[in-house]
Amino acid sequence: MRIELTVDGKYLALSVSSDKPLNLLLQEDLETRSLTDCCNCAHCGKCIVLLDGKAVLSCLVPSFEVRGRNVVTFDGFSKTRDYRDIEKAYSSMQAWPCDGCYAARTLLIESIVRRYESGSSDLDEEEVLQEAMLVSCPCMDYDSFLKVVKESLMNRRKRKNVRRA
Repeated sequence: MRIELTVDGKYLALSVSSDKPLNLLLQEDLETRSLTDCCNCAHCGKCIVLLDGKAVLSCLVPSFEVRGRNVVTFDGFSKTRDYRDIEKAYSSMQAWPCDGCYAARTLLIESIVRRYESGSSDLDEEEVLQEAMLVSCPCMDYDSFLKVVKESLMNRRKRKNVRRA
């Protein structure tokens, strides 16, 4: 099957098996480094990518579902200004995920921040807790995760407001 999609800002046309999971497409066909430790079983959460801005477990997304869509991996995201908002929050909150889940947690936080950055609604902490459970690694407790999300959101809003002024 031939699919066209955008990965990390690059338009691609690929021939792949329609049922091949997105994480394998990214690992095998595109050599995405941030997904090399994924288990392919939807239990660890280390395979999170942004699909049209929303965090998804890429091992559960078949290739045919990414036709015409936008995929952002940690490899691409880590080169953006938005990444720095989260990186700053990790540092200021003195809370970092382990190396094994850093990429996944960071993209998960980005997905949450994107949803709330406009300020049109208050952060739903229960929803954030549910999303935090996508990554099963115990390296970061919920309170720390929530603090980093809030700080990241504050950093993003400040940066976006400075740019508009």
